[in-house]
Amino acid sequence: MSSTRLAPSRARSRFVRAAAMCSAVVVVGCSAANGTDDTDSEDCATGQEDCGGVCVDTLSDPYNCGGCGIACAAGQSCVDGVCQDGSTGGTTGAGGLTGSGGDLGSGGMGIGGDLGVGGTGTGGDLGVGGQGTGGDQGTGGDQGTGGDQGTGGDQGTGGDQGVGGDQGTGGDQGTGGDQGTGDDYLCDVGVWDGSSTPQVLNLSGNTFAHDPTIVEANGTFYRYWTGNRIPSATSTDLRNWSNAPAAISSYASWVDPWLAGVPANDFNFPWAPDASYFGGQYHIYSTFSAIFGDNVSCITHLTTDDPGANDWTDHGPVICTDGSENYNAIDADAGQTFDGTPYLSFGSFWNGIMLFQLNADGSAPSDPSLTNIARNSSIEAPVLFRRCGWYYLFVSFGRCCEGANSTYNVRVGRSDSILGPYVDRDGIDMLDGGGTLMVEGDGVNYAAAGHSDVVVAGDMIYHLYHAYRQSNGAAEFRIVEMPFDEDGWPVPGGP
Repeated sequence: MSSTRLAPSRARSRFVRAAAMCSAVVVVGCSAANGTDDTDSEDCATGQEDCGGVCVDTLSDPYNCGGCGIACAAGQSCVDGVCQDGSTGGTTGAGGLTGSGGDLGSGGMGIGGDLGVGGTGTGGDLGVGGQGTGGDQGTGGDQGTGGDQGTGGDQGTGGDQGVGGDQGTGGDQGTGGDQGTGDDYLCDVGVWDGSSTPQVLNLSGNTFAHDPTIVEANGTFYRYWTGNRIPSATSTDLRNWSNAPAAISSYASWVDPWLAGVPANDFNFPWAPDASYFGGQYHIYSTFSAIFGDNVSCITHLTTDDPGANDWTDHGPVICTDGSENYNAIDADAGQTFDGTPYLSFGSFWNGIMLFQLNADGSAPSDPSLTNIARNSSIEAPVLFRRCGWYYLFVSFGRCCEGANSTYNVRVGRSDSILGPYVDRDGIDMLDGGGTLMVEGDGVNYAAAGHSDVVVAGDMIYHLYHAYRQSNGAAEFRIVEMPFDEDGWPVPGGP
């Protein structure tokens, strides 16, 4: 692999991502030279409306039925802009998702993943309209063995709180939260009983997400994902998700000049946001990639005092790559040491995952010192998490963005220092390709699963990610309990 270009398999996956996103629905700006989207209702086709910068079919979309943000009740579909009982080709079964037009939500139509891969046709619940004949029913819907419910719902040992926010020991609003110090942080949270199987939560509402991340504020969980202007959804219990406005209404002033300096750029929208809380503010680090398949990218930094106010300020890039480096400024994730010092991890392919220390306010030092903490032939999407004296590094191996042909899976290692070395359960250094498997496709309902995050709610810890459906390649948001065993290792669950 050269230092300036992706291996052919990586280049293909990025181009597949672009084609899938742009073909699934009408997304103004997909073919624009500079890509900064100025979508308005006049640009949308008949029957579509501009919902947060995305043209949405309000005649059939159950999350925007008859207008932006008008969601049908569970079990209803949207027909000619009116919510009606019964599902037209949606995903049914016990706990399944309903509605014609598939599992999309406001701000998430074809802009955040590989929608349209498998798209319409029998069993397809994506693409424009996305009905398909009969949907993805099967026995029990899209659940794996045992479904998403489990006896007694999604409780698992100790139940699944979440309502009331991310208390825990000192609290922890998503990955990177700055609550709690000392090596005993979260030792009594997410404790495994030694026998139960981690339960996948039964989700409803807007359950589309590609590269999801969650942060909690004032009892509300805010979810963001890859897409135009960083789309979002909210929940008070991690299960029921409602549409919310995109994080930003337009791109910052640095974006156009940067893109103008990149010949033949094909930027479409920000990728892979990471939401966290530290230093008294909420932060999003999100990627602007100028050319698919090349490491010409910037990670930008946004802050707000309250995610609910939707007044994020873009402070500009914290790090960029111009194609000459042996790493890629993409897939950022903020984490902290036990004494509260913030760090930023990032990377995709090339020389793997990099890490550097941030300033206390989340900005980057003028000349950051990079540490390489993980490598593999296909690696990206790092997540830093700290618990009970250990720093954990989650990464995704394999190929994303190829629908049912994706091979994504999540691995983990740990270290007693945020700088590493990180080793897996077998003692293999993650710089040598190590990583203990956390989640992958089951080959029945889900082909692959990856690009994860971690969130703490009450006395529970959860692993969240997107999984590609085996039937049609659609990306679906998933959350599974993630307890830690007596040796301090997270217990795998999912997909």
